[in-house]
Amino acid sequence: MNLSARLSIPASRRAFGCALAGLAALLASPVLAQSAASPDDWAKTLAAAKQEGKVVFYSAHVGNPVLKAVLQAFTARTGLAVESLEARASELRERTRVEQAAGRFSADVTFTSDGQAAVIDAEDKVFARHAPTPNASGLRQPFKATDLFAPVMVLNYGVLANTSLVKPGDEPKSWADLADPKWKGRILADDTRAIGGGYLYFFTTLFQAGLGEAYHEKMAAQNLSFTRDQREAQRRIARGEYALYAPFILSDISNLKGLPVKPLILSEGAPYVLYGAVMMRNAPRPNAARALIDFMMSEESQLLWARSAHGYVRAGLDDKVPEELRAIANPKLLGTTDWRRQDEGLAIAKRLYK
Repeated sequence: MNLSARLSIPASRRAFGCALAGLAALLASPVLAQSAASPDDWAKTLAAAKQEGKVVFYSAHVGNPVLKAVLQAFTARTGLAVESLEARASELRERTRVEQAAGRFSADVTFTSDGQAAVIDAEDKVFARHAPTPNASGLRQPFKATDLFAPVMVLNYGVLANTSLVKPGDEPKSWADLADPKWKGRILADDTRAIGGGYLYFFTTLFQAGLGEAYHEKMAAQNLSFTRDQREAQRRIARGEYALYAPFILSDISNLKGLPVKPLILSEGAPYVLYGAVMMRNAPRPNAARALIDFMMSEESQLLWARSAHGYVRAGLDDKVPEELRAIANPKLLGTTDWRRQDEGLAIAKRLYK
């Protein structure tokens, strides 16, 4: 198994895509009461967490420096060390399944998409339910904490345009505009026929934006060039190989400063993937786990995400996000995928995009 090495985070420091989301399924789970734990009870939780000494944290969101910064901030705030393991969602799922079956309870918290959390919870039974934490009451709509899943961060998607090839007056304003014949052969696209950003775009525009199969029949005739390498795709747009790349993770614009590219947020809204934290069944350090889950919904953590152009889930932060990032970090949301319709959606995508 190709897993990254474990990183031990001392008490003095430590801080995609695309496993797909299933927000509707998780919101169908019992929603945590909005009343936070009493101060006395939460103080006892934090005291017990101090005795446990650390948190073991598994993440399916590999290589994101903001997540590292969040974990470092948690250690600085609480004095609790974090041991972190990053791996692709499929590898991490297999690891936790094997550990749980063998009775080797290592991880306390897993960071993954809501869709992956729903699938794994339904099939593997490796996650635990737990009582609300104080910051669960501070989330903004449409995000809610459940007894399984605590929302933390949102990957919002739009389109990346080459500013030399796409003049302001020609920019697509809606997802429907991508089907205009003037873009034929000029669009680099994440593959719609496999789980990832391309399928997210396909699913949400098919079922949630009202565009339907007729729109995707037109898109299939656009001679799209498919790719699965998101990072290289962005550079190909900057080099002028294509005029547009769709869909594009909006927060990635922070990695493209100085290049002739521009993010476009389209009128129907941004397809999105919601990431969050779940507690593992038989977590060796359940109090430290809840402390970390709570911190990840705190204002301190949420501002780290927002100020790096990621979507945030906490209410009351809009005025604290740099003005130039607000549209990217908090766009109109189009929707996300439903893991229960995954086979149906993939079958339609493979039929339309041959």
